[in-house]
Order: sequence, then structure tokens, then C-alpha cells
Amino acid sequence: DLTRPGISIYGGEATNDVPNPSKQVVKAEARILQIRDAKAGDTVGYGATHTLSRDSKIAVCGIGYADGYHRSASGSGVALRNARPTGAVCVIDGHKAPMLGRVSMDLTTFDVSDIPNSILENTDWVEVFGPELPIDEVAQACGTIGYELLTDLGNRYIREFVS
Repeated sequence: DLTRPGISIYGGEATNDVPNPSKQVVKAEARILQIRDAKAGDTVGYGATHTLSRDSKIAVCGIGYADGYHRSASGSGVALRNARPTGAVCVIDGHKAPMLGRVSMDLTTFDVSDIPNSILENTDWVEVFGPELPIDEVAQACGTIGYELLTDLGNRYIREFVS
């Protein structure tokens, strides 16, 4: 007669291979610190991890592993729960933008080339998980579980509780 709700409280998947009936209630965002134009052939990330295949627009965002945003979000996670680590994305006004390079201590870069300038000019934040980007999708890209992403959020986040 007793149930432990666990991750379901936050809207995460409680069971593999079963559609999630829960509404996600946690949202994590990162501030866009700058948007840079880069040329095809330029590299992004520690150790020149990513080489651009086209001219690109890159959003440099204020989030990194010191904030609890996993380095494995770069696509190097350990496969877990049928995860296929490919690298995380962010969402800006309904548009997904893939991560480029590696997650560093304080910064992460995303390819915003395909997001209209009219949207980029009117936003200061990217969603790293939330209503538009389910935490379990991000966790799968990192090769982990949603609960780990939630419990690793650092103390540099501003927390707002809404009832």
C-alpha cells in the first residue's frame, strides 16, 4: 500500500520502455554569454575536440562541470540503460542546438547556426533540460540517468520554487 515515487516527482522516467505519463517539473537553464561566428575548419573545445564542417554561429554558455553539468554530455558517457551517448543539445524557443566540443569547467558551446537571428537577438538563456527538453533525453545523451543530473546540480544555480 506504499509507493516510493522517486524520479516521478520531478517528471522523470520511472520505468524503462514505458511511455512516461509524468509532466516534467524541473528546468535548468544556462545564460548565453556570447555568440561567436566561426569558419569551416575552425576547432571548438579543449584539445580542438570538434572541427566545424561549415561556417557556424556558436553560443558560449555559462554552464560546465563545476555546475554539475556532466562532462559526458559531450558525448563520451558510459552506456547505461540502453543509452547511446551522442552528445547533448540545448533548446532555444523550441529549436534544438547541438553541443560542440567538450563541456569545460564553466563553459559549454552550442551550434546555434540554424536558429533564426530574430530569436537569438531576443533571448539570453538556453534550456539544458526542462519542458522542451526532457531530462531523460539529456541523461541518455550523457550515458546516465535523470536522477544523477538532478542530484549533481551545483550551488551556483539560482533555485526558484513555484507552486
